[in-house]
Amino acid sequence: MGRPGGARRAPDVDRAHPPRPGGDTHPDTHPAARPASRPRGRTGTSVGARLTRAHGVVVVLLLLVGVSGAGGLLVTGASRAHETQLRRLEAANTALQLTTAEADAALRDYRDTLRPDHLEAYRQSVRTLPALRGDVESLLTDPLQRSLFDEQTRLAEVWLAGTDPDRGAAVVAAATAEADAFDALHEANERLDVLVRHQRDEATSAEDRARTGALVVTALTLAAALAVVVTTGVRTRHALVDPLRALVDVLDALRTAPGGRAQRATPVADPTRGPGEVRAVALALNDLARENRRLLQAAEQSAHLHRLAGDIGRQVRDQLVADDALQVAVTRLGEELDVARVRVRLLTGSGVTPIAQQWARPPLAPLDAPGPGGTAVPGDPSGAPGAAEWLRRLHAGGEVHAVPGTTPSEVPRELLDDLPGARAGAALLVPIGVGEAPHGLLTLVGARARDWSVPEVELARSVAVDLARALVLAGLYRAQERLLGELREVESVKSDLLATVSHELRTPLTSIAGYLELLRDGALGEVPEDVAAVLGIVERNTDRLRSLIEDLLLLSRVEPLAAGPGAPVRTTTTVADLVAGVARTVQGGATRGGTLRCTTPPADLTGLRTRGDAEHLHRAVLAVVDNAVKFSPVGSLVRLRVENHPGRVRIVVQDNGMGIPAGETDAVFARFARGSNATALAVPGAGLGLTIARDLVRLHGGSLDLESVEGQGTTARLELPLLEDRDPARTGGAP
Repeated sequence: MGRPGGARRAPDVDRAHPPRPGGDTHPDTHPAARPASRPRGRTGTSVGARLTRAHGVVVVLLLLVGVSGAGGLLVTGASRAHETQLRRLEAANTALQLTTAEADAALRDYRDTLRPDHLEAYRQSVRTLPALRGDVESLLTDPLQRSLFDEQTRLAEVWLAGTDPDRGAAVVAAATAEADAFDALHEANERLDVLVRHQRDEATSAEDRARTGALVVTALTLAAALAVVVTTGVRTRHALVDPLRALVDVLDALRTAPGGRAQRATPVADPTRGPGEVRAVALALNDLARENRRLLQAAEQSAHLHRLAGDIGRQVRDQLVADDALQVAVTRLGEELDVARVRVRLLTGSGVTPIAQQWARPPLAPLDAPGPGGTAVPGDPSGAPGAAEWLRRLHAGGEVHAVPGTTPSEVPRELLDDLPGARAGAALLVPIGVGEAPHGLLTLVGARARDWSVPEVELARSVAVDLARALVLAGLYRAQERLLGELREVESVKSDLLATVSHELRTPLTSIAGYLELLRDGALGEVPEDVAAVLGIVERNTDRLRSLIEDLLLLSRVEPLAAGPGAPVRTTTTVADLVAGVARTVQGGATRGGTLRCTTPPADLTGLRTRGDAEHLHRAVLAVVDNAVKFSPVGSLVRLRVENHPGRVRIVVQDNGMGIPAGETDAVFARFARGSNATALAVPGAGLGLTIARDLVRLHGGSLDLESVEGQGTTARLELPLLEDRDPARTGGAP
């Protein structure tokens, strides 16, 4: 379908066109910040070029540092390896010298003592000499070392050839030659050791010189790199810091707007200072400042309308009458938005109704009151099916309809029939509804042609949703009030009927009981035994019927009091008399079933009193006990105990009878209600005992609760307020 005349459908919020507050520029904005006057040329050296050159120099210097360090490491490594080899050679030569000395010492000891162990030590040392000489020879690296080693080897052979363990020490000439040979060997060993030690010291010195040289080169190179970096940094700082500080000041001004609101004058950065990059940033920052101001204004408007939507929604939802909710919505929307009129039409089964509620900005008059700037609505549009169908389609699509001007659009004429008379320039139509079916239409009429902003559309949508919920709740409230009125009327009629029927039945029943007593007493002649048995049955059923009528009469009197605040009970009743009276009544009655036993000692009941009518409390406790006895097997035990609690007295009745089925415990307190198992077993009873007992107990400020398991029994707890005037020493509950 076409949209002539510029009518604008907004399926989503973004279809509404938000205005640009303040326009693209502001009167206070610096002219240089405007797009038309941007100086795009760059003068002077670029910061990028400066940094590139400095980066190249630093890279070259760092490469030089790497080469110097690598060379130093290689030289140091070679020197350290040579030094290590010399240390090993020195150690091997020392071991050879020590072994030779040990052999000479062992030989002398043997000649002096002729002990075999010294001879064995000498021979063991001699056997290890070849291996030690081999170790030394494997570590030789230059000719001088080898020459000294060969000399040492020759002297060692001479010394070994001149030694004879069996020669006595008295052979002076041989001994002198042997000693001279050992001294010559020792001196040769010392010469090799001195040479190796000297070479090791030279290797250590060379390593130190290489390390020192590498460190010096590295330090000089790093110093040069640092000088380049510092120089570049100083020059770059002069070119960047001051212009960038000015940009930061602009950003701070944007971030810390006074009072958290958008500034009236957009702060401007100077696009003529600094290198080309800084000037480009200044131009972009000016654009950002203008956009930031526009976004801040839009955000402020959106936040305000969001808060307004929540406030209006709460006010609308607080109304329980539909007209009040509509009036609150149209009034608040009209007062807060720039509109001339706000109105609501409702959708019924017959179509769109006339205006249900409206608001007009003074001096405009309501549409149904002709006057300056306003005309009456020309006819009732409720019979126009096109309007209702159009509204249903709009709601089904989740859309709103924005009309920027008064030109014709696809909106049905009856929905915009007031726009010419209202001098409207724009309209926003929002369906009111939740779920599938709409409830009506919310229309906002502007005083001039304009686009509707996104926050305004969201506000109208939010209020429309709240209105729909308020209309639903108002309808439910009306239905609830009507239903409660009907229930009260039914309850009143029921109570009146029970009281009337019970009273009317009581009179003839009394007459029947009187004549029955005359018959049994023989006032009309002697009664045969079979007739007497029949009369006994009639008498029992008469008593049963009388008890039922009395229960109905009592229920009709007590139930309204128990449901309300109740009448104050001014008499007092002792718990001991109450329990004793109930026990006597049960024991003297004709109810078949369990046997009642009070497990609380009489001494524990002394002084326990409760405020209440003795007869009513007797009826309440008796109803509970009678149920326990009646629904218990014959011969079983029904236990009654009294517990004393702070401010309360609790009477507990426990039986082992048939119990109450699960889920029916609360239901048995209703009038004429009985457990399904009792009904199935045809146990006699009208289902009023627990109802009367609960109402009587409530009337006295107490409570009655049941716990039951089907097939295992029931426990009833009846609580009443306790008068605190007994001996303080007698406290504590019964077992």
